[in-house]
Amino acid sequence: MKRPDKSLLLLLVTFLIAFSSCEDSEDGSAKRNNWVWETMKTYYYWEDQISENDKIGKGNTVDFFNSLVYRRGEIDRWSFITDDLQELQNLLSGITKSTGYSFRPYYRDGDNSNDVVCIIEYVEPDSPADKAGLKRGDVIFEINGQKLNDQNIYDLAFVEKQELALGVVNADKSITELSPKVNVLAIQLQSNPILKTNVIEHDGKKIGYLAYTSFLDEYDEQLKAVFADFKTQGIDELVLDLRYNGGGSVSTAILLCSMIAPANTVGDVLLKGNYNALVKEAIIKEEGEESLIDRIIQTDENLDLSRIAILTTRNTASASEMIIYGLKPHMKVIQIGEQTHGKYYASTTFKDDDFYNWAMQPIIFRTENKDNSIDYNKGLEPNEGLKVQDLALVFDQQDVLELGDPNEQFLALAIQQLTQSLPQGAVLKSLLTLEQPLNTGTKLGHPLKYDMHIDIE
Repeated sequence: MKRPDKSLLLLLVTFLIAFSSCEDSEDGSAKRNNWVWETMKTYYYWEDQISENDKIGKGNTVDFFNSLVYRRGEIDRWSFITDDLQELQNLLSGITKSTGYSFRPYYRDGDNSNDVVCIIEYVEPDSPADKAGLKRGDVIFEINGQKLNDQNIYDLAFVEKQELALGVVNADKSITELSPKVNVLAIQLQSNPILKTNVIEHDGKKIGYLAYTSFLDEYDEQLKAVFADFKTQGIDELVLDLRYNGGGSVSTAILLCSMIAPANTVGDVLLKGNYNALVKEAIIKEEGEESLIDRIIQTDENLDLSRIAILTTRNTASASEMIIYGLKPHMKVIQIGEQTHGKYYASTTFKDDDFYNWAMQPIIFRTENKDNSIDYNKGLEPNEGLKVQDLALVFDQQDVLELGDPNEQFLALAIQQLTQSLPQGAVLKSLLTLEQPLNTGTKLGHPLKYDMHIDIE
């Protein structure tokens, strides 16, 4: 798929500026807003929804950008602008100021209270949370002396210095506090998206397992090493855990698909890119229609699988969803868990040296798979009979096992689907009748939580 060439995009901007009727101004915000308008009107996927009447001079740049976003929060829930370019570049590289634990909030007592508990999904190795002894399944009900509720959760959960009160949720919905409290301090943390790998031998088969939390191209070589090891060990099946993966680099997603897909699909269509009419026409004119297509690539690490089990939650998004719908026309995909987030659009970073530290991350194209079999109105549904809720065992915490444990609920169900038998000791429960998680639509932690992005060459 063509990554728009900078020189080509510059020509598009120049063309647009030549026909711009907006008076320039010495005022910094006016110039910056003009840059925002020109960029959005050129590359934005929904540029046809931006009119000449949308142009303004002076004014708050963030508000102006947001005014151009098409049905913000409803259709386009992802485009954003920032005045901190370095932070954006850090986020794209997996660097954040973090305590190192990922959580999921739940209402503690359904409709009877706004009290919230947070269940830890995973802890990053060697992070402050890891060193403090936190683990998957721990329940947090209080931070810095304040009980959590649906009004304060997203403020308290991301403060740098945290005193966490852990507890056990009892059958009557009360909480028994555990002692002592746990103290963690956020640091600048480089996250390794390869959270956990394992090879499980069960019922005469070797099953590879990978928990992968973000598509960071800086870790492509490590990702290839994981698949090289799977290949050396001769795995028969693969479970890809994308429950906590909100997306990332499109190029990394293409690499991952290519290491999984049947070997005879090399060269076949994986994805098609759909830009706005202006960009699409320019790309086809310069590079041809083939440049809008990404194909499955040749890789020494290819496992030549005929099927794969993929674990998902509502936070599985963008590049993670691309793995599912990209592979489905080529092999059997067994999706287990929750319906995914439903983001089929990609963004890229625009910055300008004249506006130091400002950058935009607008949506610029939509992805399609080989047979265009995507329902763009909703997330991807699990296979029939395999819809289960992650971490819904809040009232039975002893069953929240570490990622990669064959008896962990999702992994055990995947193994059962691949081998027709459960691991010894695994007990599957109906999870759909338990408490539903808090759902505010908030992007947890940073604006790239549900991201799929490309780099402009």
